[in-house]
Order: sequence, then structure tokens, then C-alpha cells
Amino acid sequence: MKTAWYIMVACLAYVILAVGCSSNGSSSDESSSEENPTDDAAAEVTELGEKKKVSIFDTLTVEDVDDLPDCDDQRKGRFLFVSDESIPYFCINGEWRSASDSTDFSITCNEGLLQAVDKIHNTPATDPSYTIEGIAQKGPFVPGASVTIQEVDSFFGHEMNQVADGCTVASNGLFRLENVHYDSSCVKIKVTGFYRNELNGGASDTPVTLAARTCTPSKANVNILTHLEIPRVDQLLMNHIDFNLAKAQAEREVLAAFGIDTTKLGNMPTAEEMSVLGENDYSAALLAISIMMQGGRDETEMIGLVNNIAEDIKGDGVWNDPNWKIKIADWVVGIDSAEQYSKIRNNVAAWNLGPVPNFEKYLQAFFPMIYEFGPCTEANAGQVTFVKQGQSAYFANDYEHADHSKVRFICDATAKRWRTAKSMEKDTIGFGSGAYDKEIREGRVNHETSYIYDSGKWRIATADEVDGFTDIVEVYKKLKSSDKALFIIRHSERTNSTSKSAHLTDNGIKYAKELGERFKAAGGTEDFYFGYSGYTRTQETCDNIAKGKGQTNYNLVELTTLDGDWYVKDSKKVDEYTKSTDTGGWGVYSKYAFVGSYSDAFYDLKSRSEQFISEIKGKLGSMKRINILCTHDYLLVPLLAYVTEGRANLRYYEKRRWLNYMSGVAMIISSDGKVNYIPVRSLEKGTMQ
Repeated sequence: MKTAWYIMVACLAYVILAVGCSSNGSSSDESSSEENPTDDAAAEVTELGEKKKVSIFDTLTVEDVDDLPDCDDQRKGRFLFVSDESIPYFCINGEWRSASDSTDFSITCNEGLLQAVDKIHNTPATDPSYTIEGIAQKGPFVPGASVTIQEVDSFFGHEMNQVADGCTVASNGLFRLENVHYDSSCVKIKVTGFYRNELNGGASDTPVTLAARTCTPSKANVNILTHLEIPRVDQLLMNHIDFNLAKAQAEREVLAAFGIDTTKLGNMPTAEEMSVLGENDYSAALLAISIMMQGGRDETEMIGLVNNIAEDIKGDGVWNDPNWKIKIADWVVGIDSAEQYSKIRNNVAAWNLGPVPNFEKYLQAFFPMIYEFGPCTEANAGQVTFVKQGQSAYFANDYEHADHSKVRFICDATAKRWRTAKSMEKDTIGFGSGAYDKEIREGRVNHETSYIYDSGKWRIATADEVDGFTDIVEVYKKLKSSDKALFIIRHSERTNSTSKSAHLTDNGIKYAKELGERFKAAGGTEDFYFGYSGYTRTQETCDNIAKGKGQTNYNLVELTTLDGDWYVKDSKKVDEYTKSTDTGGWGVYSKYAFVGSYSDAFYDLKSRSEQFISEIKGKLGSMKRINILCTHDYLLVPLLAYVTEGRANLRYYEKRRWLNYMSGVAMIISSDGKVNYIPVRSLEKGTMQ
């Protein structure tokens, strides 16, 4: 009677713990100091598993033979994997026996389960017998994967009799079938089992089947490439092409589908000679394809994709499905960073099965090919572009359109390859030099990010730099006792009416009172001077600031200098220009203030601003140490343009930014008569859009 011991291995779809584990079951942890490729792309990065999955296979692993426990009755028939030898040992008749020395027992397998059974003695055959060995890989198949050998007609590719079966018996996917008898010169090798997943380092959850077809079977590996080429080989055999020539052509075509030009790699081995572990380009190409096929898919999805591509290539040797190409390219972009690549590399290296090839370069070359970027060379180094294929998650209608994706790509001048562009690279491309020092520009892709031209180069602007205004109470608190300050500000929020008698809104009254309360809380117990333009809304602004401050002893003085038309020379022409532009009065006044346009409608900015300052300073004798002057945006925007030498971020005609309510300029006069100007705000921001 046969005795059978059923041993579960790594191929079981059973995860004990979601923690890292090395080959001997010890805890491990991965960390990286690399940053994500770009702040925008980080949100779209496809994260790989942070920790290696642990399967029963890992718990049945010891470092070397000396670590094997006693082979007693309790462990009879048990299996342990010895990582130093990459081979399983069985507890047989009181001693541990290597799978390579099965003189008195046999090893069989069934869908990932290893079985040690009594030795079956076959009657020696009189016809020739052969040994067939190789390694089965997606990542490497784990011990217990079933291997079947089937005869194949070398002329038509027809599959005939199954002539042998066995199983993988080592961690690298090794199988060795002896005494195989077949009449045909060609065979199909099919492997079904669990495999090492490159993306998380652990065993797959379910088994898959990969196949190879070869006419030189004595040493034949089974992998993704051998599987992908079979339908194309069949098609070429139907066209009466020699089997070996058909295989070579199919292999070139499959590799070309993934952007791998075999003419640049030297002598091409057969797919059955390739391994995902090695130091040559073909190993790197095979591992890269295996990684791309896995992607973020489970085993069923993965093998379904592989079969789909194989059938697609079958007819004409070309992968014609643009949707799947784009999906895979998108996934590669999601992991296109040193951190993500290192996770895969560390996973594969942790298997301790051989050198990890440079798979990264083939992943890096794949997505630019699919997105049709063209080569990245010295000639176009620094060029930034975007994905134009609408099926892609990274599609953009045009370079600056960010509704679909903010990810852009740059031809790296150092690495000479396309990669995701960083914010600074994609947002400031084409900016050139600033029109003036401290110029603020909105990012071309990240429209919510602004950049400032500072000391001859662009950098990300701080929130305060973008706004360009300092809180008015903070300026007040930092005044010296000998300083005199004039806070010249726009009125608070008004109603839709722009007439002279138009009132503040309820919010406008609230904002003004709150400013007064803030002054009081900051130590503003001294009496302030209040001046206004003669308009109801500027009067109400001053009144409510005083109320919030708790000041009743004040005179509200009308100052004609504060009129909003201070800079207007010809009001009719201003009206004409306002009606003729889609940016209205805000566009006209800002273009006059910052560019000098409409000179026939406005006074000279410099002379008119200096006149305003002179008239205000002339009234200092009747003012107090702290003075609140409530005026209008049409006066303040040109004044701010002048006192900041054009740096105020109020170019509505260009950037759609305008002066917010209760914002303006602080005019600080020191004891020695020097004047300093500071743009100030009373609300959260000094500008509005």
C-alpha cells in the first residue's frame, strides 16, 4: 500500500500575518528616504505592497540543514525548505532526506500540494528516454507546481500525447523530469502552480498556468515570454515557416511589443534560455515584462491579460490594443520613482535566487513609447510635455489644462530619459526671466501654486508673497512709539450699488467693527484720526472701525484727496476704455497703473502719486499718531503700483487679481522723516479674484 504525506507549501493562498518576513521567517522592514517623483503625481502613484506577504511556505523554511528539527514520529512525512540549498527536505524513516536524493520515495504534486509517496518502480523502457529540466518563472514558481510534458507536432504545432509529469522542487522554480519517452522532436511544457510575486515579495494567492513549446527540451525554462509567443508561433507554422524560425520571429515580435529592440541587445537567446534573474539585458527585459503583466492585478486578471495580449499578437505579430497599452503605461508611470522601483528590487533580491537585472530601464522606456513622446536626447533635454491619449488617466486637453491630470513629463537632461516632471519644472517652463524683480506668476499646471521671480530665478512663492499684503494690526503692533502711521485702506464690503450714497452690506459693517476690535485688543487705546472720501460707504467704514475700537471721541474728516477719481484726467475716455474691454474698469485701471496704458485718460502715475503723498503729508499737523483713511480701490491700485515699484500683485488685466475690501497701504513715517510703505490687509487676504 502506498503511504502519502500531503505537505502544504508557499503556493497555498493563505496569509498568516501581514508583516514582513525574510526567507527564514524573521521580521523585516523596508524604508526609503527617496521622495515621490512629484508632489502632484504622488497622489496618483500606484503604491506597491509595503510589506512582504507571509505564506505557510515561509513558516516551513529553515536557513540551513543544521537548523532542521528532529525527524520523529510527530514530524514523519513533514516537509521543510532549506534556503541555503534552495531545496526541500522530507522527514522519511527517522531522517531528513533531500528531494534530490529520493532513492526510496517519490515526490508528486497536485495544484501546489507536494506529496511524498512510496517509491514507484517502473518497468524499464526499451526505447530511448530523456531528461528534461528547467526553471518555471513568473516570479519563480514555488515547490509543488505541477509540470506536464506533451508531445507537439513540429510542422503544425498540434498537441498530442502527454508523456510525463512532475513538479517543481526548489525555490527557484526548478523541475527535473527523468526517463521521459517521446517520439516527436518537440514538446509543450506546462506548469501550474503558485509563484513569487515581484510586487509584494510573497507567494501568489491562487495558481496560474504558464507554458513553453520547444524542440530542444533537454533544458527549457517556462516563463511569460515562452507563454506569450505560443499563439504567434502556431500562426507562423500555419504559414509553413520552420518551427525554429517561427519561434525566433515570434520572440522578437513579442519583445518589440514592449519596446525592446533585440537588434540592440546582441545575440538573442531562445525564450526557454531566459531567466528573470541574471545580469544580462534579456533577463532585465523578461523581468520588466513580468512586472508589467502583474501590475496591480490579481492572478486571474494577470493571466487573463497575458493570454489576451498573446492572442492579439498572434495574427500579425503586433500588439494592437491601445487601451491595454495605455493602462499598463499609466501603471508604470504610477511607480516611476526610485522609491517604488527599489521596493520591487528589494522584493526580488530577498529571494536570494540570483542577481536582479536592470529591469528599471525597460519600464522607464515603455510609457514614453506608448505615449508617443519620441526619444529623449541631448537635443530636447529639458522639454516638458503631456499625455495626449484620451484613454490615459494622465490625459490633458492641452499643456495647461489640469482638469483631468496635473502630471506632466520632462526629458531629464542628466538621465536622458522621460520621467514625471516636478512642480517647478512643469509650472515655470517657458517663463523665462521675470518682467521685474519679485514678479508673481501662477503655475502653468498647478494653477493654485504661485511662483516669484527672486534674485534672477523663479521659486515657489509663500502665501504672504502671493498675497503681497501684511495684516494691518500686525503692522500696527510693530510700530515704534515715535512712528506716525497712516493706514490708507479701501472701504469695507459694499452693496451692488456704486453710487456715492451706496451703503455697506451687513458683512461690511461686521468686518469694519471687527477691525476696530482687533486694534483695541492690540493695545490701541489711543485715539485714532479718521478721514474719508465723502462717500457713504467710506464714512460707514471709518465709523464702524471707531465703534469696534470703542472710540467715541473722534471727528470724521472728509478729504477730497481720497476721491476714487484721483488719477483720472479724462473721465469720458476712462468710460470709453472701460466699455471696450472685457476686463472692465478693473482691467483698465490696473493696466494704467502697471503698464502705463491709456495715458490720454489718466495722469502720469509718478507725478500724480507724489502729489497725493505730498498732500496727505501736508495734513499731518492736524492728524494724530495713528490715522485711518478710508478711500477706494481706483485710487489705491495705482498708488500701490507706484509705492511698490510695480510688485503689488494687482494686475487684474493679466492675473485677474484685484484689491480686496479694507486692504491698502500703510504709510509709516519715522521720527527722522523717512517714509516706508507696506501693503496691508484687514481681512484674510489682501487680494480678490
